[in-house]
Amino acid sequence: MPLKVELDGQIEEIDSVSDAADFLQRWPLERRGHVYRSALNACSAAIAAQISEADAIKVFTGFARVTGILVDGGRSAMTMDARSAQSGLPKQGRQMPK
Repeated sequence: MPLKVELDGQIEEIDSVSDAADFLQRWPLERRGHVYRSALNACSAAIAAQISEADAIKVFTGFARVTGILVDGGRSAMTMDARSAQSGLPKQGRQMPK
């Protein structure tokens, strides 16, 4: 199942480590930080057969989540993150530990 990411209103499908590496090469210079470098390093290592492709895709997926570009079922990661944040709130009547 391809991973879908959204950048500048365009949704792209990432089907392989090579697709992920190509996408990362086009990532804006001003947004390249530690998470970006980790994803790029993982993709490069997978292409060089130093780590598994599955592990590299996991790192890329983490990059996509952190940067808010992951699309899941037609909804952007921003929508999913807001729902996740709500699920982390205590249930009504439940006390938070002191």
